[in-house]
Amino acid sequence: MQGIIYRDRERKVVDIVKSFLRSAVFYRQLYKNYQRNSLKFDDLQKLVDDRGGSLLFNLKKDCHALFRGNDASMEEEKLFDLAISSIFHEAMIIRENCYQLEVYRPKVVLLEKKSQKTVHEGRLLKELNRALSKANKRLSQELKETHDLVNDALEQLRELLKSYAKNGLLIRFLLENEGLVEEAYGQGGLKNIFSSIYKEGWLEALLIAGASYCKSGYYEKASETTKKALALRYSDDIRFLHLFYSGLRDYYDGNLSKALENLKAAKELGKNLPNMEEYLEKMESIFNTIMVAQKGIQLGQESSSSLL
Repeated sequence: MQGIIYRDRERKVVDIVKSFLRSAVFYRQLYKNYQRNSLKFDDLQKLVDDRGGSLLFNLKKDCHALFRGNDASMEEEKLFDLAISSIFHEAMIIRENCYQLEVYRPKVVLLEKKSQKTVHEGRLLKELNRALSKANKRLSQELKETHDLVNDALEQLRELLKSYAKNGLLIRFLLENEGLVEEAYGQGGLKNIFSSIYKEGWLEALLIAGASYCKSGYYEKASETTKKALALRYSDDIRFLHLFYSGLRDYYDGNLSKALENLKAAKELGKNLPNMEEYLEKMESIFNTIMVAQKGIQLGQESSSSLL
């Protein structure tokens, strides 16, 4: 039961990291749009709203659910939750100011073009222009402050990721979404992140991802990942894992002869490596299953021959 809860928390952490990276990249694009005078309210709606249909709304909700008021949460997680809340509320202010400028300013411009205005219209236009001027200043200020806040939160996340070194689901996500990570952190961003988390950097990340793929039953992915690890450093222990994962892939794909070949090679390597008991037991179980299956096939063939 405890393992299931832990696994569920790992998945939720992945969802939060994914949502934040997407939100950060999307916000930066909106900020560029503003600098080019092309910021649109409809685009801001995708980033933030108060009805649950936006990136930041759902990110804030997920962070609150996992990190806020949870005794198991680390201080770093609670701080990250506060940062996300601040970004959300700042973005809501941006949204409101953008709405005023996009919707009300064109109407004010039309009213100002009237050749004749009443005294009341003149006073109203003066007040509306004052309000729009304030909205424009607030929009510029809030966009800059939120831009800085997003960048600070990205650095905060970089530090927080060190606490998730054993979260194989998260490492898999990062490897599978290197492009997104580099959009957020720049070229070489993922490599730098892994270097800060692990002593052996990318190599160790690949091995953790491979073990996680295997645990989830993605044996092909586990085999591919350890093959990449072997390309970085050839060693008997990594070679063993590659053969073991490949053997499991072949076994569950129904390629029994190839499975035996890979698993027997892994067994030979494993005899000289420490802490291999769990792997060797798994292989023995598969060997026995394959032997039974092969005997069944042989008996079936002999039975068919006798009938002929």
